[in-house]
Amino acid sequence: MQCLSDCRCMLARRLALMSLLSLLLSLGFAAASRAQTSITVDTQVSFNIGLSGNDDLGDLKKIYQSANSPSEQAFDQFNQIITDTGMKRTRLLLSDVYCDVDQTGDVFGYTLDGVFHPGECQPLGWHLDWALVRGLSPHVAVGSFMPPRFVQYGPGESWAVDGPAPALFQKYADALVRYIAKKSFDGGAPSVIFEVSNEADIADTAPENWNDTNPSAYTLKPLGSWGRWLWWMDPTKYVLNQWPPLQSHTMSSAEDQTLSYPYQLDARRLPRQLLPVQKVFSKAIENIRNELAANQNYSGKTLEMAGPALVGLSLAYYPAENLPTLEEVFLDQTFNPLADTYLSKFNARLDRFSFHYYGSTDGTGGFAYFGNLVDTVKAKLDALRANNASMLDVKLFLSEWGPTAYEATDVNYSHKGAAWTAAFLHEALKKKISMGSYLIIGDGQGDPNIAPYTGQASLLHKVPRGEAPADYYPKPVANLFKMYNKMSGQRVQAALTGGSGSHLNAFATWDGGSSTANVMLYNYDATRVFGNNTSAETPEAFSLAIDNLPFLNGPVTVERYLIDATHSNLALFLVDATYSSELQKTSLTGTVTNGRLTLSDTLGLGVSLYRVLPSVVGP
Repeated sequence: MQCLSDCRCMLARRLALMSLLSLLLSLGFAAASRAQTSITVDTQVSFNIGLSGNDDLGDLKKIYQSANSPSEQAFDQFNQIITDTGMKRTRLLLSDVYCDVDQTGDVFGYTLDGVFHPGECQPLGWHLDWALVRGLSPHVAVGSFMPPRFVQYGPGESWAVDGPAPALFQKYADALVRYIAKKSFDGGAPSVIFEVSNEADIADTAPENWNDTNPSAYTLKPLGSWGRWLWWMDPTKYVLNQWPPLQSHTMSSAEDQTLSYPYQLDARRLPRQLLPVQKVFSKAIENIRNELAANQNYSGKTLEMAGPALVGLSLAYYPAENLPTLEEVFLDQTFNPLADTYLSKFNARLDRFSFHYYGSTDGTGGFAYFGNLVDTVKAKLDALRANNASMLDVKLFLSEWGPTAYEATDVNYSHKGAAWTAAFLHEALKKKISMGSYLIIGDGQGDPNIAPYTGQASLLHKVPRGEAPADYYPKPVANLFKMYNKMSGQRVQAALTGGSGSHLNAFATWDGGSSTANVMLYNYDATRVFGNNTSAETPEAFSLAIDNLPFLNGPVTVERYLIDATHSNLALFLVDATYSSELQKTSLTGTVTNGRLTLSDTLGLGVSLYRVLPSVVGP
């Protein structure tokens, strides 16, 4: 799991260069003075903008009901957060680091310290067991490192087409996919998602020991387990006397010889690293699908292929150079029958286009940038589908995300991150994201200079206790996911009026089966989450009206769950333990008159959930 932290740190540095700075927000509240906002919810007027067209709440939950599995796989401290957030999947990153085959390719296992062990692959097997026991479907990232058996053959790009390595690697991919699929399906999982590599666009951005004045001083990480990520690329073709971070997208053999080492955003990572491996695993998934199709025990089980898990930074750089983004090149090579490179065509199956995203300071918290990324990908998919009748309907998969990748701030563990996340989930729903995975369940990896990784985009903060099991405390985003998990029913209309300059927004549902109304209200201000707005915050006053309730006239008690500067906030708990980091529940009293509930409240930066249940209606 070590490279999770490496990638986060690399991405954080890039975001820092893009002026991703965040200042601490004062916890003090000033008296409310803003003009009041009116929020009206109608339980009988449906409202849908998501992918399914009839279940916005279900679509929204799919975006957060997964996260990278924790490093402490054997511990049970994560069971409660899995239950409370309704988690359905977990992402296994770098779990296949030792997976291998014997010299024939017919025996699967793992190689550790030069010794091949047939049968199970560890730690992948342990990680799968941990997930399956908890009812989680695996989302497995594969191929980040060269399997140990193949080190003897050198980088993949140098393999002779008629030599032993290509066929052996296909047998390895088949064996790995078969092992994961059967173990998962036998363990009760309804589906498995495979994803090739992880963030290959920012991996290995420079040689080890790079020296600008003496390029010959560099070294490369070795091939094999925990070695270099760009293991397919042949380093004999690196040219180390240049420093252009933007490379030509023209993949001719002659031009390739003049390119420098693969620094960030180098387009050669696609045909010389990611795409060949993507195609091999795409074929492996097809092979194993066909293998298992005849087994009635696996009827209805699904294997899906996702990729390319890029971080999207080329959208920030390439337009200025009038170049297509790496994402567009990837999709063109994957689906365009006419696309070609100096190596081969890479047409492969892709069920979900996966990408990563973290909030940033663009005045909106990164929403404009996020929208541009999604729109660019959608436009490319639409153009390709128009010329390829056999092309699948590729869904958008946000396979890693969080409020910020810059871990030196408090955004990921304060009410700021919860406010951003509530707003972002609404944006992702509008962009019809089909599925997502939060960064990680619990602290445990990150920048070693930021101990104990408090600033990481994780659900739980870890506090070690020596030899005893560690204590874990929920971060505000985890509390937000708990709040969403309490919501049920179909999305209904929530109209906001008045309140000039308001930062409030709402997401409401009505569950007719249990006669329960749910209103999620959030106050998101990008300048307070990411910017330099350090003035005392003024909570926004609002009135909430819920119409068409099937309740009698009279008083009603409303459950209110709150995340703000002083409630359900790990950042405050770490300063003053008399405040709880757990999700805080309070009560409000309202009055139902002719089926309408009205109440008044205030909300500063943060999120509140109001639940009206028939069991708490007064006489």
